[in-house]
Amino acid sequence: MNYRVFSVFLLFYFTFVLLISCGKTVEKKSAKEVDCVIEESGEAIIEFIEDFVDLGTISHGEVVSYTFSFSNRGNAALVIKDLIPDCGCTDVQLSKKVITPGEKATVEVIFNSRGWHGSQYKSVSIVSNATTPIRSVTIKVNVV
Repeated sequence: MNYRVFSVFLLFYFTFVLLISCGKTVEKKSAKEVDCVIEESGEAIIEFIEDFVDLGTISHGEVVSYTFSFSNRGNAALVIKDLIPDCGCTDVQLSKKVITPGEKATVEVIFNSRGWHGSQYKSVSIVSNATTPIRSVTIKVNVV
């Protein structure tokens, strides 16, 4: 009986020592160090002139497109990682993948109305390294 109690005691003791010795230390940085890191790395900021456009009424089967302009208002390169249309009827063309600070670029949204009728909203999600990593642009058409 004493052997069993002693064994349980040793098991708890070594478990306790193991847990204490595996503690993680947290490195604290001063506000000055954090500010320096932000200044060195910079931020990309994507800014659209407009992110929605109504293209009016079109005929069934017609293909329409609109080119959205945007710029990088940050102080680091803006990298477009992906363009995701919400529908197979929508195609996307990007003028450039890497936009340096102050530079402009475009994304063209192309909609094929074949098989669609009535009011249609088609969006494209733009995934980037910007402070707002996912932005969307939308076109609206009325298919008759």
